[in-house]
Amino acid sequence: MADRPWLALVTCGTHMEIALSAPFLAADSVVRLGGVTPRSTLVLAAVDLLVEDAGITPADLGVIVVSRGPGSFTGIRAGLATAMGLATATGAGCVAYDSLLMLAARCCAPGTVWAAQPGRRSEVYVRRFDIQSAGRPLVRSGIEIVPIGDAGGRGPWVAAESLDLGGVETAAVDRGSAEALLRLYRLGVPSDPVEPLYVEGPPIHRNEPRDLS
Repeated sequence: MADRPWLALVTCGTHMEIALSAPFLAADSVVRLGGVTPRSTLVLAAVDLLVEDAGITPADLGVIVVSRGPGSFTGIRAGLATAMGLATATGAGCVAYDSLLMLAARCCAPGTVWAAQPGRRSEVYVRRFDIQSAGRPLVRSGIEIVPIGDAGGRGPWVAAESLDLGGVETAAVDRGSAEALLRLYRLGVPSDPVEPLYVEGPPIHRNEPRDLS
């Protein structure tokens, strides 16, 4: 499928990003949506725009690459449902990567970085990676849930766009999240299961305090 266009969907962070890569394009085409509600209709509208701009049809797509979390529950579900729906409708393959690996793949300089996705209650989902000059980022820790206020004790950081970690050291990046998904696929990184990666259970809204003991 290397000679067919690839589509990347990112819906589990603070922005939605959709990117298209094709052998006949001089660079990846990217649409970034700043809305806080990742709806499948908006993602499909962005896909239509990219496909029309490239002069192809959805049936020409070879692979759909999607982020599977951790991150927004609604966003994870919307992205995976859209990716699997497109794959079924077009006959394209479907590949999924965890969103923290995706963030690490945005980095352009070797070294150790921490990746952060927004969590709940002023917390973030984080993981440590080693960035290589060439090749995929190497996982060096499990996924942790960390208060945003504690981020200053680690770093440098690569975080989801618009995720404010305060005055922390940041890693150098040279691509967006959707382009990072495409990079992982170009590198031949094996797909994760095409299913949600949830670190916590779904949010429950109750009036009484939560007992975590």
